[in-house]
Amino acid sequence: MTSISQEDLLSMLAEELDAAREQLEDLGMKLCCSPEVARNHMNELQSIDYVGQRCASVAAILRSDDMHAASHAATLESITGRLASLIDGITERRAH
Repeated sequence: MTSISQEDLLSMLAEELDAAREQLEDLGMKLCCSPEVARNHMNELQSIDYVGQRCASVAAILRSDDMHAASHAATLESITGRLASLIDGITERRAH
């Protein structure tokens, strides 16, 4: 089995997230073209957009030269909140 570098693996994962985001955007746009769907499912359509934004943020972190710094600079609260919880958990485990 051929070995893949961490950099190549992270790049490939970021590309997969970009492809997923594009598919979500296409789906959201198609669903928004139906006034009835848009009117009856606005929250769900916003969720599709939010998931796409999360994919884009994680992809940007994976591409960053300093993933730790990039994760702190993430614009989505879900990512920064989970990172803070993770850091708190690690800090607590080290204290015991």
